Amino acid sequence: MAPVPPPLPWSVRVQPERTLLLCTGALAVLGGAWCLVSALGVSPWPCVWKSCTSWPCAGCGATRAVILLLSGHVANAWAMNPGAVLLVPVLGALSAYAALVLALRREPWRPAWLQRVPWRAALLLAVLGNWIYLLFSGRA
Repeated sequence: MAPVPPPLPWSVRVQPERTLLLCTGALAVLGGAWCLVSALGVSPWPCVWKSCTSWPCAGCGATRAVILLLSGHVANAWAMNPGAVLLVPVLGALSAYAALVLALRREPWRPAWLQRVPWRAALLLAVLGNWIYLLFSGRA
């Protein structure tokens, strides 16, 4: 029987939570600044993808969808970009979980079934599904 290696230190085991919190925090700050500038009527710059191809990009309308969502217009936000509407509460919940794990110094939750989910393929399918919706919603 092979010897069992010692467990990793807590600071290493919570590295995904730290990374998630750092990335979502940066996304919230940058996205908030972008939404503020857009809400003030200043367009920072046009979408390069749409300018070159005349097709909406996978995130087309995400800024407007988030502004509508935060204003309480969920149906209009969903019509604008359903991926952005789903992403906001999911990232919020994941960030709250990560903050609690780090603040309370708890063990991160890592169920075995969750590790078997093909996350990269699921994310790719979600982005492609959202993009297909945007392509066929009449924005091209």
